[in-house]
Amino acid sequence: MFTRVVLLCLICLTSFGYKTGRMEASDDIRKDLKPPRLTIAMWDFSWLYCHYPGGSFEDFDKVTDELIERGFNTVRIDAFPLVVGQLIAEKKKTFKVPADPLRTWGPSEKEYSYNVVRDLIAFMTITKEKGINVILSSWGIGDRKPYSDRAQFWKAWETVLDILQERGLLEHVMYVDFDQEFPYFTPFADEIQRLSKTPPPKNANQPNAMQQAGAGKGAWNYAQRAFIKDYFESTLAHFHKKYPGIRFTFSLTNFWPEIRSLKPVGLDVLELHIWIKGQLDEYTGFNKLKKDRDPANDYKAYMAGIREALKHQDSLRNHMKQQMQTASSWAKELGVPLTTTEAWGPWWHMDHPDLEWDWLYDWCEYCMGLSSEYEFWGSTPWNYSHPYWKNWDNIEWYRKVNGRFLKQ
Repeated sequence: MFTRVVLLCLICLTSFGYKTGRMEASDDIRKDLKPPRLTIAMWDFSWLYCHYPGGSFEDFDKVTDELIERGFNTVRIDAFPLVVGQLIAEKKKTFKVPADPLRTWGPSEKEYSYNVVRDLIAFMTITKEKGINVILSSWGIGDRKPYSDRAQFWKAWETVLDILQERGLLEHVMYVDFDQEFPYFTPFADEIQRLSKTPPPKNANQPNAMQQAGAGKGAWNYAQRAFIKDYFESTLAHFHKKYPGIRFTFSLTNFWPEIRSLKPVGLDVLELHIWIKGQLDEYTGFNKLKKDRDPANDYKAYMAGIREALKHQDSLRNHMKQQMQTASSWAKELGVPLTTTEAWGPWWHMDHPDLEWDWLYDWCEYCMGLSSEYEFWGSTPWNYSHPYWKNWDNIEWYRKVNGRFLKQ
């Protein structure tokens, strides 16, 4: 009798749409989110590094108008938590950025000192006024050593969030990404490296632990896995308690199997950066390229390699679909929305006489359209959506790809 009652209750709950926290394969979580789609421009640290007289981000009012004109409703920026934390600890106001016109992102023609807190408040105020959503992240800029202490890292992020919360500037924050493309920019890199030499405890089943990280080929050992899982979960739990109205996550570009196997508890968004790899690396020698804005660099052979790789469109497309399928199934497994803010092409491309962009327009348009089919909540045309790229003038293309994603 008891079993029959339980079964009837479960049937009723299912009929009325009750969810246990896990999405069924047919569920589309986006229909319950506001807004239901995010078209995202990644402005990283450029929004600050180029915010000087004559810089490409000199006028926040102008560039945010241009953002809207191109169909974006969301921007992802570096909130500079490590810099803000250090400035406040040392009772300073300004942070000096050296001139570096060859820097791929955030190229600056001159050295400039920024009042980071003031500029962050100004940027967040104008985006709120214009209805532009914001994703806050960190590229680990600043002195990372003081923040290898987890409590200090948390305090730095709390300082930024408290400054914004006091001014009502968290209401348009879609989520906070603590550690951009973990573990590449993290202040905990030295600790992760140190743990690489730590043997497993005697009671740990090391082979099974590594098998969970992807067919026995995981990149991290037992100690590293334990540290990373605890770092993720303790950080997420701490900030959920202190800021219950905000979503939190860690963005990833690699180490998908390793992180997925850890089954981290508390992620509110799955942000994955998804690139064209495989044949592109094979044909172009991409990893060995000198990657900056120097017009003297010779990229003729690289561009020839891209043309050769593009002869294998079916293979490239299938590989991209496989990555999106993995991302989609992982998000459903976690019961959270899926986003990408840097994606599709090679992670580096340049305005350079040797380099063509037509193929990249076509490829990224295809991939952004495909992302909606795989139920991405937030997507981006590519990671080159900044006012200092020549493509920024192609307003029609941006409107087309962003408008299509919003309607799908």
